[in-house]
Amino acid sequence: MLFAAAGVVLAQANPKPDPAKPDSSAQTDANLIIVPVAVRDKKGELIKGLTKDSFSLQTKGADLPISYFENDSNHPVTVGVLVDVSRSLQNSLDEEKKTSQVFLDALLTKKGNKAFVMHFAHDIELLQDVTDDHARLDKAVRELGSESSTFKTTTDEGKLDSEGREVHGHGTSLYDAVYLASEEILQTQKGRKALVLITDGLDDGSKEVLTDAIESAQRANVALYAIYIKGTQQQQRPQNNNQQQRRSSYPGSNPGGYPGGYPGGYPGGNNPNNQGCQNSPNDPNCSNRPNTGQPHKSYVDGKQLLLRMCGETGGHVFEVSKKLSMEEAYAQIGDELYTQYLLGFVPDAAAAKSGYHQLDLRMTGTYKDQQKQHEIDVQARDGYYTDDR
Repeated sequence: MLFAAAGVVLAQANPKPDPAKPDSSAQTDANLIIVPVAVRDKKGELIKGLTKDSFSLQTKGADLPISYFENDSNHPVTVGVLVDVSRSLQNSLDEEKKTSQVFLDALLTKKGNKAFVMHFAHDIELLQDVTDDHARLDKAVRELGSESSTFKTTTDEGKLDSEGREVHGHGTSLYDAVYLASEEILQTQKGRKALVLITDGLDDGSKEVLTDAIESAQRANVALYAIYIKGTQQQQRPQNNNQQQRRSSYPGSNPGGYPGGYPGGYPGGNNPNNQGCQNSPNDPNCSNRPNTGQPHKSYVDGKQLLLRMCGETGGHVFEVSKKLSMEEAYAQIGDELYTQYLLGFVPDAAAAKSGYHQLDLRMTGTYKDQQKQHEIDVQARDGYYTDDR
């Protein structure tokens, strides 16, 4: 089964999906909204042993009573591993394969856990759909970075895509990969969901923009984690300025395509003219630069973009360095997935209105002051959606 749209290719490696399994999610109320939370001390260590009374939730100043609380390391999770195999990260490919295999093998030791594997450069390809089969996932990992008739890591410089835009050689479609993984794969999965991105955070080939990628993850209740690797081409990269050229629909997507923003800007992904750009001045999708009429190239900080993507979806960025190996970064992601607190609430009429709702998660008791003084870091998504598309 092949999904293709304007230079983006999503190939499903196994046309016959795994047999459906019963939902092992603890959600017993159809209206229950689950918020996974991780709390770290100032050394970055995960804080364990917290109770429901350690947290409070609000939206627009109104309390959201926590009706469900769980801290079960065996609660199932579905994880997508998205690996950047563009030219700037070719030197890391062998390590990406090795560590991804170790991570997935460890993940599947937990009953009910599932995973899928995707790689991306200019094109995007799904190497293995959601499964708990070790052999299928191992095969997919071994195929990372392999070109085929439907997947190329590079494209012709100056070639025009189906919408008449010039394609840059060796482009990277990070935002499209996150969008597709969230919208086409994880949207229908039950329980906890996460995407692990191995990338330098740069994008110069996507049709979607940064805010689209963030919103798609938030709508699917997906936490983004990133293993940041500084690539070899981080200096002068063309911007992804396709802000008004949204894809109307991916083949195989929900009927009606992907609707546009909301009045007053883009909730969840933040209005790129407002706070998001103030927090991320290097965001290439911010439109608050003066229009000089000239092509604009600037230094793009991939790490800052990943910090925004992961921060707004409740995940975390791990930077590979001399102090932290890729394998250790993967291990820390695994630890966090197994030590998350799950907070659940049923929104009242006001908090259940169609649209995006900002969440304010606060610590209570002795942790309240520590949070104010930034002695602890509380990770949770910025908000939730209640509308059905």
